[in-house]
Amino acid sequence: MFLLTSALLGYIYSPRLDSAPPRWVNFAHGLLLFLYQTFDAVDGKQARRTNSSSPLGELFDHGCDALACAFEALAFGSTAMFGRSTFWFWVISAVPFYFATWEFYFTNTLILPAVNGPTEGLMLIYLAHFFTAIVGSEWWALQFGKSLPFLSWVPILSEIPTNKAVLYLMIAFAVIPTLTFNVSNVHKIVQARKASMLLALAMVLLLSFGFYASSRHWIGLMGISCCFFSDLPFCSPFGWSFGMVCLYTLRPPLFFSLNLMLFFISFKKWFQSCNNLFAGVTCHQLTLWGTIHI
Repeated sequence: MFLLTSALLGYIYSPRLDSAPPRWVNFAHGLLLFLYQTFDAVDGKQARRTNSSSPLGELFDHGCDALACAFEALAFGSTAMFGRSTFWFWVISAVPFYFATWEFYFTNTLILPAVNGPTEGLMLIYLAHFFTAIVGSEWWALQFGKSLPFLSWVPILSEIPTNKAVLYLMIAFAVIPTLTFNVSNVHKIVQARKASMLLALAMVLLLSFGFYASSRHWIGLMGISCCFFSDLPFCSPFGWSFGMVCLYTLRPPLFFSLNLMLFFISFKKWFQSCNNLFAGVTCHQLTLWGTIHI
């Protein structure tokens, strides 16, 4: 609810995510993200302390975290005036989450680097929200060399808008090292089992194609002219995928039933209405089913 509220505030005060919202909205984004991080961290500890933890609780928590990637992308897109480039901020938040889930599928353990997204990463983002509440969202539209004069000597980056420069820096110093860490851990497990790393990587490629295909159909349905609604539909495919991957590892018969039901419902609706929404969901279900069975 914290990040859903934050995303709605972003939509109300910056519908296309390319105009500056009031500064109190930036502060609210930061506060709501901090509350989300805090409650996300303590719920597991509370469940273990009261001996009420369960696979269903883990599944629910994982699904909520998957949805949070999209909601926070919208909130940060509002703060930094990313506009349509908000899509790429969502990508760099969702892809490491996906790889962490892929790694968990092989290791049965959620292994986080010393510096990771759920802790230091979220801390930097809500600090960026608080900072923006002081200087205003217009700061993100300035050239990188002007917004941070002490870094004006950096070639190329100094001449592009600050929000895009930050995006590139996040990819270089956060996303790529994290993905390398995930792949390395999976490789160790696969090597110990004397299995094929190519099949493990195929899981990434095939499921990524499913995400891409279904998301593109959702964008076509919702209208790419509206920045908010062109990003929001990404919530569901990722939430379903991560949830069902966890569900499969915990309760295989239930996974088959749920996946089969979603496939036939989406295929029937697609056949009846020729609606791109159901075409995307059908493609997504087929790809997910094939990927899990590699």
